[in-house]
Amino acid sequence: MISFNTPNRRYLITSHGNGWAYEITDQNTNQSLWFQDNDACIIQKETNDFENEYAIDQYFECLEG
Repeated sequence: MISFNTPNRRYLITSHGNGWAYEITDQNTNQSLWFQDNDACIIQKETNDFENEYAIDQYFECLEG
């Protein structure tokens, strides 16, 4: 398990099994999202290796409805 922050330190990314799964935690709200298997590959690609916080924001906004 490896953890790192996004560039502005808004999100904590925890990688499980060498990228098999990712947990993304919003450090302002403490909400988290879990992605595994193909979804883990998609989130990594769509966020430019977790550098694009705006893309991550969009996932959290979808949860809030």
